[in-house]
Order: sequence, then structure tokens, then C-alpha cells
Amino acid sequence: MNILLALYTLLVYQLSYSVSVKHWLAGFLMLSMPFVLLGNFLFVLIWIFRKSYRTFLSLGILILGFPFILRTISWHNIDSNDTRKGLTILSYNLMWCDAFTYIDQHDTTNAINIVKKVVDIDADIKCVQELYNWDGFPQFQTIKKLRGTHKYYTYVHSTPGNDKGQGDIGLAIFSKYPIIRKQEKHWSINHNGLLSADIVVKRDTIRVINVQLRSMGIRVQRVIAAKQDKEKAKQEAKTIYHQLKGGFEDRGIQVKELEKWIQESPYPLIVCGDFNELPYGFAYGKVRNYLENAFEEAGRGFGFTYHKKPGFIRIDNQFFDNKYFEIKRFKTFSETPYSDHYPIWGEYIIRNKEL
Repeated sequence: MNILLALYTLLVYQLSYSVSVKHWLAGFLMLSMPFVLLGNFLFVLIWIFRKSYRTFLSLGILILGFPFILRTISWHNIDSNDTRKGLTILSYNLMWCDAFTYIDQHDTTNAINIVKKVVDIDADIKCVQELYNWDGFPQFQTIKKLRGTHKYYTYVHSTPGNDKGQGDIGLAIFSKYPIIRKQEKHWSINHNGLLSADIVVKRDTIRVINVQLRSMGIRVQRVIAAKQDKEKAKQEAKTIYHQLKGGFEDRGIQVKELEKWIQESPYPLIVCGDFNELPYGFAYGKVRNYLENAFEEAGRGFGFTYHKKPGFIRIDNQFFDNKYFEIKRFKTFSETPYSDHYPIWGEYIIRNKEL
């Protein structure tokens, strides 16, 4: 069993390191990374207890996969002596501001909390996914409330004619600094897409890309809720499988376009948003080839960003070009339960510049 696990782990490592195979089957194999790491760790403990030389097999496997362990857990201390002021960026999936709970149940409590939180978190630039705005309802005047502190903004025109910012919008970027150019790409599935903004920060121009890739489609709670009905649970599990398979296929296409945007950027670049993929997958690996990950460089703990079941996954990210930026701090607001995603926040120092 140990040898078979070791061989399987090497296959998963090869797929995750090379990020050259975007087939959906490779996606499923890379999704198993946390389990193979845990399995090898358990074998290390077993063989240590047995005082066996076999300890070195799984120990060697874990050493080979050390970079993936760093993607899983990170522990960085804040330098209290660093007084430099950086550029702060928030990324937050707003879950459509929970407008549908209001529509179905006439309960605006959670919607108000989501909008209040995205307004209250202090950041120079705010990248939001699944933005909902409706000026006819005070609690859903999301754009107006965000523009109270962020004069400049842009969003993806996610539905035909939606140039007045009403209803389901999708991606948006709000900035305290002037936005001089934008580029957008909308994918009709789940209102996913790409949105970039060229922002003038003092005398520098940077580019921020806000991204939401195709959803993983994991709805574990539905399987749990149907556990008394075996047929229904089986059907829900099959649905998750097909959604995961479709997600792997679509994200493989979408991330190629994101990769092209990264390659063509003439300015220092920060990419953030909802990647809908674990840190071992094709999309994450492709972006990681060009940019550093803020959680890996300055995060603490596991940094889980998904609030609903299974809950122990990190699918929201901020990436940055370390030739131009230095990450000073990174935080996951895991105490904020209103959306199905937690907000993530980073502070970046523009190298050799003062803000």
C-alpha cells in the first residue's frame, strides 16, 4: 500500500509541477493532493512507530512535495518595525449580495451585512466577484455605497445592455486611484470572466486583473441532506462529479486566456479573485509560473476561503509580480461569515517607491 501510494503521489506531483495536462482526468488527480500528502505523513508516523527503514520512502516523497505543503499551510510573522505604507487590495466574492434570500424569504439581514463588510474593509483597491446592485432598493445600492470612498470604478457588462449597473453584474473593481483603461471578458457560465484595470498610483501605473473562473460545483451539503435517501444522495454525488468534470474542462480553457493577459501586461501586475480551484490544480499552477502567491509569501495558517461545506479549501487568491511588488501583509477574514467566501486582503509595497 505504501509503495502504491508513493507511485500515485509521484504521478500527482508530475501533473502539478508540469501544469501541462489540462484534461479533466488530470484535474481529478490533482484534486487529491491533500489526501496523498496526508497519507504519506501517516505512513511516516506508522514506520517511525515500527522503527522501520521504510520511514524514508514516504519521508522522501514528502520532501519532494515540499512546495505543495507550502501551498497548503503558511506561517509568516508581521514585521512591526516596517513602517512603510503599501497599496492595499481586497478581493471578495459577494455571493450576489444574497439578494435571492431577500427575494425568496424577504430577509435582508445577510445582504446588509455583506454590503456593509465590503464597504467597511479598508483597502485602496477593491476587487469583487458576483456583485449585485439595484438602485431601487436602499440595501442593494452596492455601487453607490462603494463609490462613497472609491471614486473610480469599472465592471464587466455581464448581460446584454447592462451598462447601467443594475441586477446581476459579476466582476467589478473599485479604486481610490484613477482608472485610465479597462479590458473585460465575460463567460456566460455563472457570470464568470476577467476584468483588468490600469490604475495610476501616484506616478506609477499598475494593472489589476480581477478574475472568476468556472465554479467547482461542489455542493456537499446537498449530499449530506439526502443521506437518508440513497437514490437522491447518489444522484447528487453524480451531479457533483459532472460539475467538477465540466469545471476542469472550462477552467483549462479560461486560464489560457488569463495567461495571455498576464503575458501581455505592460505594467506591474496583481491578479486576484475567485479561482474556484485548489492550489495544486492547472489554473493555479499556470498563474504561479508567472507570479508569486500572496498567501504563500505572507499568509498564516491554512487560509481556507470557502465558507460552506466542505469548508477546508482555499480557492480565492491574490498573485503579484515580485519584480515590482513586495508583499508586506496578507489576511483572510475568516471571521466574516456572510458570503460563501471569505474576503482576502493584501498590502503591497511598490519596490523603490513611496506611497
